[in-house]
Amino acid sequence: MNKIYPYINVFLRFIIGGVFIWACHDKIIDPSKFTREISNYHVMPFGLENTVAIILPWLELFIGIGIIAGIYINANALLSGSLLILFNILVFQAMVRGFNIECGCGLKEGQMVGYGKLFENFSLLLACIFVFKTKEHFLYFKKFN
Repeated sequence: MNKIYPYINVFLRFIIGGVFIWACHDKIIDPSKFTREISNYHVMPFGLENTVAIILPWLELFIGIGIIAGIYINANALLSGSLLILFNILVFQAMVRGFNIECGCGLKEGQMVGYGKLFENFSLLLACIFVFKTKEHFLYFKKFN
């Protein structure tokens, strides 16, 4: 079973990286819309949303590219897992407070906070944990001698 782990690892890296790259696309193009979506959560001091809306999408892009390309895989898995935990906390607190708002994730237009979003983020978090825990990392098939 251990021989299949590197292949699962590569598959999960492409899934995680693809999701992060897809999610950052609209945020990079329209940071003002992303700023409004961040402010809907009511957890940041006024003005800090702009900084987060500019920095976070680029961080997501670099994480996505890095995890797919095999650059600092463990660091990128740790960063992406940490962001997913933060996203889940924000979605959960919005649900508890009764906010009926868009999640702002950038994956689906108009996706609202809810249990589906929590499940999606937890699934990606489990994939990040698997990638982080796997000892063998490779992007391509090894040559057989």
